[in-house]
Amino acid sequence: MKPSSTFLRTFFLILALFPGLGSASVRGLPISEREAHKPEYHHVQGREISREAAASLVKRRYGGKILAISETRRNGQAVYRVKGLSDKSQVYVVYVDKQSGRISQ
Repeated sequence: MKPSSTFLRTFFLILALFPGLGSASVRGLPISEREAHKPEYHHVQGREISREAAASLVKRRYGGKILAISETRRNGQAVYRVKGLSDKSQVYVVYVDKQSGRISQ
């Protein structure tokens, strides 16, 4: 059965109006698969990232609630120590590099 020209015109019109429908979207992926698409670093030219930016990065990556943030040094680098509570009520601690924004455990 051959599609009608009206159907094809409507189909292409919808694709033209909503270009995201014709391509894969990272938002549509499950959270575990989205993690692979997130940038590892939060570059700030010539400055350190703020406490708020570090908290935002960690909250975006791990979800839940941020309990505490403190400044410390780790392996000679200035980092933020971020303590959080996951959505599953587990406490976690990660470190955010103040220069690059890289998150490590």
